[in-house]
Amino acid sequence: MIGVAWSMAEAAPGPRGEDIREARRHFPATVGRVYFNTAAVGLASRQLATTYHEVIDEWTTSGLDFGRGEQAAGRARVLVARLIGADPGDVALIPSVSAAAGLVAAQFGPAAPGENVVIGRQEYSSNHFPWRQLARKGYEVRQVPFRSGGMDPGDVAERVDAGTRLVAFSGVQAATGHRSDIPAISAAARAVGALVFVDGSQLVGALPVAGDLPHVDVLATPDHKFLLNAGRGMGYCYLSPTAQERFSPVNAGWRAGAVPFDSFFGPDMELSTTASRFDSSISWLAAMGNDRALTLLQDFGFDAVHDRNHELTAALRVALADAGWDPLDLPERNRSTIVSVPISGSRAERLLAALAEHRVVGSVRGGNLRLSVHFYNHEDDIEHLLDALPR
Repeated sequence: MIGVAWSMAEAAPGPRGEDIREARRHFPATVGRVYFNTAAVGLASRQLATTYHEVIDEWTTSGLDFGRGEQAAGRARVLVARLIGADPGDVALIPSVSAAAGLVAAQFGPAAPGENVVIGRQEYSSNHFPWRQLARKGYEVRQVPFRSGGMDPGDVAERVDAGTRLVAFSGVQAATGHRSDIPAISAAARAVGALVFVDGSQLVGALPVAGDLPHVDVLATPDHKFLLNAGRGMGYCYLSPTAQERFSPVNAGWRAGAVPFDSFFGPDMELSTTASRFDSSISWLAAMGNDRALTLLQDFGFDAVHDRNHELTAALRVALADAGWDPLDLPERNRSTIVSVPISGSRAERLLAALAEHRVVGSVRGGNLRLSVHFYNHEDDIEHLLDALPR
């Protein structure tokens, strides 16, 4: 049975120089709890909580300084760009992945004969529903069945032809943890001039992205999972220079202006020449939370976080297999920080409830017990999980 005897030391003033294996000291929810559910929502750090307390207190006593929120949003944009290996001028601020998909879908006019889009059959709805709407404009929506939990590049290539205008998929599949082969899928799409849209919800912050970015036209991610703004409210959308030239900013508001604070009123319209012309109005509170959460990730080091995630995930997969709970078998190149154990029927929900009694937090998605790792996990979390699992 899981105990709560292990403790968390007081957080140091800053993480620089700290052993990343002790990163959980900054996350109070790890005390007495095994948290393998970042794929649903990340944990709040002490630093994030302090930021929100300070902002709320200031808001209550003297009003909200929205300029501070705008400045925080600018810093967050730069940090995410650095994380994914992009230029900040190629990153737009968005409310959600579905909003980014809607922006792209809005660029499509009525279909000509034979025009189509290619998507995954079991994609998460934010990267599924927006493309299905294109059928109303006459596009054939071709759905690729999953193989081993995700889209196989060969299966995609079979459905792509001269009429394909877009291929959309998740960088990491939410239910299975299958990491897509972005370069291979992109090659099939770009061979016919199709756009490549990637949902990065389970990818950005968890795993390296920069090497895949040249193969992507649009990459969208929210803030509340591996980017650690647990309260949610703002996301990011990388748009390649080619996509920016092609798209119209259908939701342009004052933030889309070349100088936003000079763009409150007409009659003139001078839009930004960067991806910020695709910005949506933001949550100022979320922006300040994002700035703080991303700064913590940067202080530990993006590469160090990715390496630690790989280390922990490999250990979890081995431990589960040794205990007789075989994870979904994936080639190394298709593995992510999500480890899914296929379990039939309602047994998965019963198992999840039993784990919760032992203060182990996971999810059930698509008939799998889903366990997701982030750098605030620890090897002894894996030990406690195994103690709680029936043999």
